[in-house]
Amino acid sequence: MIITISRESGSGGGEIAHKLADKLGIPCYDKTVTALTAEITGFEKTMIEKSEDKTPLPFDYSGYYYFYDVTSNNKYLPLYDQIYLAQSKAILNLAKKGDCVIVGRCASHVLEEKGLPCLKVFIHAPTEVRVKLIMERYNLNEKGAIKHIKRNDKARANYYRKYANAEWGKMQNYDIALSSTIGIDNCVDILAEFAKKK
Repeated sequence: MIITISRESGSGGGEIAHKLADKLGIPCYDKTVTALTAEITGFEKTMIEKSEDKTPLPFDYSGYYYFYDVTSNNKYLPLYDQIYLAQSKAILNLAKKGDCVIVGRCASHVLEEKGLPCLKVFIHAPTEVRVKLIMERYNLNEKGAIKHIKRNDKARANYYRKYANAEWGKMQNYDIALSSTIGIDNCVDILAEFAKKK
């Protein structure tokens, strides 16, 4: 049972992921992936955190990095691509350990490329709900929260498009999509039942 969760900024997807893992009694990997990527690359965790879900070349779909893999010497690749490949290796290593929930980082694409089936989840919410959550979480005003959401969603979409060659947030790319407006705990309950039947 490997569950990957993609989420809109401010949708509560991270909280749902952790609560779902607790309910199922399995680990949730979020910041863990960053730590393992730092071990693999030797880069500082702060550098990796700044690059996650982002890419400086949102319209570069040449796919040149596909000639490399997690076992290659990737030091000649651009920094963002080195980090992506290292994260892919970390995700594969974690998934091979057993049942888990993995948050973001194109995890569903990484796993499917290696023939590892997973339950692909997308969490979303109306803009006004997300703005309110971001305002509270980061102590921002409404304008700042909207800017934060747009920046993060755009970065995630670019990242997904480049590395998964697919449209982030498009419902056809996921097994199930839920709006957190039905309640965090309700989302957790639905996903737990769905995962058990999958």
